[in-house]
This record gives sequence, structure tokens and C-alpha cells, in this order.
Amino acid sequence: MTPATTGLTVRTLAATAVVLLAIIVGLAGYTYAGFYNVAASEQDVNVIRWLLETIRNNSIERHAGHNVSPGRLLDDPEMIRTGGHHYKEEGCVACHGGPGISRAEFAMNMQPQPPDLKRAATTLNDAELYWVLQNGIKMTGMPAFGPTHNQEELWAMVAFVRRLPQMSLSEYEKITEASEGGGHHQAEGKDHGSAASGK
Repeated sequence: MTPATTGLTVRTLAATAVVLLAIIVGLAGYTYAGFYNVAASEQDVNVIRWLLETIRNNSIERHAGHNVSPGRLLDDPEMIRTGGHHYKEEGCVACHGGPGISRAEFAMNMQPQPPDLKRAATTLNDAELYWVLQNGIKMTGMPAFGPTHNQEELWAMVAFVRRLPQMSLSEYEKITEASEGGGHHQAEGKDHGSAASGK
């Protein structure tokens, strides 16, 4: 390597270091000065949204594991019914909606938007769904149900979510015994819930 080539390489490396340092200082200043708007009323810019979604998806895939099994078939009607009960009791329908049921108005203004679980059921495998339910996801409003639910209950919730893409409103109401979620069925749902609780 000639002296001229060596000098060019050193200058290139120095220029690269200066540019990287400027980017780091700029990002740090932007962060600490509070310029980025964290208001949920405003969409994240594309690069931030892409970054957060990429981190989320890769993190779920990495941490969920591949040797996780419910020990029972997820199409077991009793598991689906139990999962539906928890879906109702924990208020999941408010954020995620259900068959023929829109999510609550407040959920429409959340950033990021709570996912459509009918779609999530087709994009996440069983272990990944279980992991999300067990651990929740930071900065999304999705809570961790692991501290309050045992493994069997969590797998029942997975079974319910797995069934959602094919579920009708009438089946949803029958499974969850929560027809009050359908809005205009509110009174009927309360009567039905009272009868169920008196079994």
C-alpha cells in the first residue's frame, strides 16, 4: 500500500467516524430535547413504526421458543370455551373486537392500534401466541397475563384466538356467554349472564 493510498484510507475512515459521531450526537440531542411527539393522537413516522414493528416481531420469534406445547388439542371445545370466558372477563374484546363486534372507541385512538386477532391467529404460531399472552408487549397496552393466569388458562386463550378467524357472532356469544358485547343485545346479555352465574 502506497503512502497516498494509506492517506486516502485514513481520511475516509476519519470522515466516516465524523459522520457517525454527528448522527449519534444529533439523535441524542433530538431525544433529550423532546422533539419527537409521543402523543397517541399522531401517527409514528414510517421509520419509527418500521423499527418498532421489526423489534416486536423478531423479539417474539426469538423468545417464544419452539418446544412449547399445550399438551392438548387446541380445537378442544372445552378449551375454546374456557379461553372465551377469559377473553370476556379480561376485557380483550374492548381492544381487539370480536366476530361482528367492533373494538371500543378508546381503542380506535391507541398507537399502535391493537391488532385484529383474526389476522394474528394466522401470522403467529402457537408458541408465539402463548408467549405474547404470557408476557405482554411493552409500549402497546398489551398486558402480561402470565402473573394472573396459569398455563392451562393461557393455552385456553390461545385455543380461543385460534378459533376466531372462523367464528360467527352467534358462536362467539354462545362461547363467551357475553352477548352484551354486541351492543344492541345488552339487556339480553345481562339476563343470560345472570342465568349462567346461577348454575
